[in-house]
Amino acid sequence: MSRNDGVKIVLTASETEISDFKNNPFIAFTGSFSHYMPLWTSRTYLFPPPPVENRKAKWAPYGLRKIEAALLQAGFKEEDVITVIPDHLNKVIGPNTRVLAISSMDPLGLAYVSFTYSTLLGWGGIPENLHAFQKIFKTRTLRKYKPKVIVGGAGAWQIGAKARKILGIDTVILGEADEIAPEIFKKAVDGEALPPVVKPKRSPPVEKIPLIKNPSVHGIVEISRGCGRNCQFCAPTMRKRRDMPVERIVKEVEINASNGIDLVTLATEDLFLYHYDRTTKFHPNALAVYNLIKSISEVPGVKSIQPAHISLAPVVVDPEMISELSSIMNNYCRYHYKGEPIITAETGIETGSSRLIGKYMRGKCLPFKPEEWQETVLQAYGILNDNNWTPLSTIIIGLPGETDDDAIKTLELIDEIFNYRSFLVPNLFANLHECILRNERRANFDGISDVQMEVFQRCWEYNIRLWKEDWLGNHNRPIGFLTNLVTHLVFGGALLIRYRWGKGNLNKIRSELMQKVMGLKPIEKVSKAVKLIKSELK
Repeated sequence: MSRNDGVKIVLTASETEISDFKNNPFIAFTGSFSHYMPLWTSRTYLFPPPPVENRKAKWAPYGLRKIEAALLQAGFKEEDVITVIPDHLNKVIGPNTRVLAISSMDPLGLAYVSFTYSTLLGWGGIPENLHAFQKIFKTRTLRKYKPKVIVGGAGAWQIGAKARKILGIDTVILGEADEIAPEIFKKAVDGEALPPVVKPKRSPPVEKIPLIKNPSVHGIVEISRGCGRNCQFCAPTMRKRRDMPVERIVKEVEINASNGIDLVTLATEDLFLYHYDRTTKFHPNALAVYNLIKSISEVPGVKSIQPAHISLAPVVVDPEMISELSSIMNNYCRYHYKGEPIITAETGIETGSSRLIGKYMRGKCLPFKPEEWQETVLQAYGILNDNNWTPLSTIIIGLPGETDDDAIKTLELIDEIFNYRSFLVPNLFANLHECILRNERRANFDGISDVQMEVFQRCWEYNIRLWKEDWLGNHNRPIGFLTNLVTHLVFGGALLIRYRWGKGNLNKIRSELMQKVMGLKPIEKVSKAVKLIKSELK
């Protein structure tokens, strides 16, 4: 087959999802912000495309690698399946192409971070994730040859009937596609009609989930699926929990490491509950967790181990587990604080209100009671900090029925967290399609109260106080400068909202808060953010 004939099955993802953001997952959050930077600037400093070898992307999103593996395992020939960066679609889509499959984490910018921060920083623009997703459908050869278009991934729920029609998407696969993807792709290759939406009837058992065959972005490997805590605002909790055997995990780590990726990112809803005893109320299996991390650390080429998520209750249940894990993970840190390596992972605080914990996320605090949630959070923080862990913690603003009394409880908890080391990420409530609260209204900055807005600002005040030396100390390096600028834009956006609400003079608020938080005169450090704010106010 000549190059211009096209490959039968083409797999891709948008430029904001296939990039490793210069191996910096923190900068990856900029994909949630509005599209206002010139393309060359974004490509240079934010999301450069991965290297390409023989037209193939050197790495790709983990879910896309799973689909690629499922197709090859089902008997599709290697020469008929190719994973590429979106820039190269014109080079691989041709008259013989039957399928273009697109992996999507957040295609329309409707997830928690995208929704919150594009609203805050966008000033009317669209999220970069949406802009990048739309660009795929402008590909010249796609419009010319019109292969079947299949969209899947964690964000596929965002693609409704209207979006399918406008973009020309034939099928959206919702949920876990490991088992059903080969069947859908075969129908597409054979020219059969495809259903507009496909949703698997069951979660595939571990033995039906294929191992990746090529490296993934940020060295992601999956150690578990699903959660089991049944938080009503969350999608993964709707899926059956399964833990992958250590042997399978190590094999995928080896695939990444052998291809030069020295970072291992553990995809899981909770590292601390890996292979926990299901007869208990989420008591951790410390030995299983320790053996997992030890086995991964022994793979040649691994330099960093980064858990995606943890929960706080198991920390309090078994502090010794944290100490044992830290003895290994201190040698595989990905991030630093004031020049010293730290262990980190994302976790969910969500609220300081025991009422909301009991109403929407009772399982989050198990084996403790909702009334013990604040104490559990603070005890966990103490144990984690003592063992060199710095959690990145999310807080949800505007949960359905949240009152100012609930928000005050969250403020009280944040005030206590000022005594610990963390990073707080406040998000507006988003009604994700797969979660129990999918029919509730999304929160928005125009509709939240002064107290709820104070929660948002207080989180960023905490972050800037704690991390200003690390951010400002790197401002001469491009990535450090952008991190610094993004941080000021977030805080500046919060000030802008207060100004629009008539809470006082913008310059006065900015000066007071920036001098208080930064210990600096604001003009020199936030001039770019201030210019953007002023231009919006004209």
